[in-house]
Amino acid sequence: MRLNRRLASVLSRSDVVLEVLDARFPDLTRIRGIEEYVRRKGKGLIFVLNKVDLVPKEYAEDWKRVLSKEAPTVFVSTKNRWGTRILRKTIRGITDKRPLYVGIVGYPNVGKSSLVNVLVGRHAAGVSPKPGFTKGEQLLRLSRGVYLIDTPGVVESRDETLLLLVGGLDPSRARNPELAAHVLLTNLHAMGELPYNDLEEYAKDKGFLLKGGEPDIRRAAVDLLRRFQRGEIGKSYDWMRGLKQ
Repeated sequence: MRLNRRLASVLSRSDVVLEVLDARFPDLTRIRGIEEYVRRKGKGLIFVLNKVDLVPKEYAEDWKRVLSKEAPTVFVSTKNRWGTRILRKTIRGITDKRPLYVGIVGYPNVGKSSLVNVLVGRHAAGVSPKPGFTKGEQLLRLSRGVYLIDTPGVVESRDETLLLLVGGLDPSRARNPELAAHVLLTNLHAMGELPYNDLEEYAKDKGFLLKGGEPDIRRAAVDLLRRFQRGEIGKSYDWMRGLKQ
């Protein structure tokens, strides 16, 4: 994959890379090209399952079992500031190298910048740029000898399905909203939130019908995605409440 200048800088300067994934769609938000690059360069990789408060515990744990076979995997909710202490501990334990530089990568809207803020605190002071780091690229101290690169590596995507699911595209402007809606419905059904097996059932239940009584699949898809983007569905499961950060 081609890397933009900012992303390439974050990856090249990092000893450990945090790949932030949306816990609702972990497989869809993985960036395998970056994972391959990180492994090829001998860097550490940690999967960060963000927005884990939006999925049932069993769903999150199933994905953690799958991802942990490839790299350490940590649950996080940047919204509720959950899981950050475990993440710091995981970062410190992945290698004895010091100083240790940590970068954060991921698609737009998965929570990269929020993770930076939660890890270091709102008023964290940056340290002086180190040799080899570009001008304006600040480092934030996570702990003794461990520094976070303050600029997240943003991976742009032209994947319409991904953009719809992370809120980066208006469903009514999509060429094929049905595909993203199918992915969404499948996941919400698996999480026990919606009873519909497919978009036809959803369309019929909502009264979205064409002439002749056929279900209007496109209208159903747009409606489902809009409700999801507005937060009307995809509710919080708050199972991490009370757990230590």
